[in-house]
Amino acid sequence: MDYKISKTDFGEKPHYELPKPLFYKELGEDGLVKLFNDFYDLLVESDISNFFPQDEKELEKVKAHNVKFFIEACGGPKYYSNEVGHFDMIKAHKPFSITEKARTEWLGCMQEVLKNVKISEEAKKSFWEYLEKFSKHTVNVDSGIKLPEDIVKV
Repeated sequence: MDYKISKTDFGEKPHYELPKPLFYKELGEDGLVKLFNDFYDLLVESDISNFFPQDEKELEKVKAHNVKFFIEACGGPKYYSNEVGHFDMIKAHKPFSITEKARTEWLGCMQEVLKNVKISEEAKKSFWEYLEKFSKHTVNVDSGIKLPEDIVKV
């Protein structure tokens, strides 16, 4: 499967669709918990580790909290809504300075764990497309760095 990461134009808030329930059905709740445990274990070793608790007990709380959101988003029980209520992604990520580079690192960690999950390509693709677009909503800092393809030659 091609885990394409498209560039975010700063301020872009693209439409996204939740993953097909097929993802939750094939992976199951235990599979989603394992997926996100593995994912967060990679994140705390990544270039964006500063966004996540390094204390193991605190990290376990973050894992448990965030997997509830993804279980619900993937068609599972409404654990997150019942516990927290409506999820405001912009508000939740506002305390963090999230650049396009941080988003790409976050998605790269997810790529690694998704490659090892034994479910259909259709289910993986549905989840990946959701994350790839959904993650653009978290970018809240314009790095101002122009990549070579962004520079117009005169």
